[in-house]
Amino acid sequence: MLQVRLGDQAFDLDTADGNVTLNGQPVDVRLERLNPTTVLLVLDGQPHVLTIEQGNGTATVTRGGQRMDVEFKDETALLLEAFGFDEADGAAEREVRAPMPGLVLRVLVEPGEAVEEGQGLVVLEAMKMENELRAPAAGTIATVHAEPGAAVGKNDLLIELG
Repeated sequence: MLQVRLGDQAFDLDTADGNVTLNGQPVDVRLERLNPTTVLLVLDGQPHVLTIEQGNGTATVTRGGQRMDVEFKDETALLLEAFGFDEADGAAEREVRAPMPGLVLRVLVEPGEAVEEGQGLVVLEAMKMENELRAPAAGTIATVHAEPGAAVGKNDLLIELG
């Protein structure tokens, strides 16, 4: 489950078993990457061309000239938030996990490599989109669990920072 926040509105998005639900209701959705920053989203038969600028857990989405800041929170982040913790506290800051099932396309780092917060670590293909997973904090790569071509499940550990 993933929570998507647009301003003061929150939506629960779930992709379990290859089916997509939005706030518990099934939706017909298809994504097609048009170029590295633009996607075609077909939602219940309605096409939307979106330009996406990704950040770490956030994105700026532009549709028809209108810009929207979007925040994404996975189950772990939501649980930590419910208990009053910042996701950057503790282990969450040292681990990069798959946010959804997918295929590892590229691993961009090696063990021992120093990385900056927000630096790309792994490129994961999920729902026909490439997603670059970024370092949650500056540090050194301790362990790389991901390898190109490997299928990963939701929450699988991909990278550990030291």
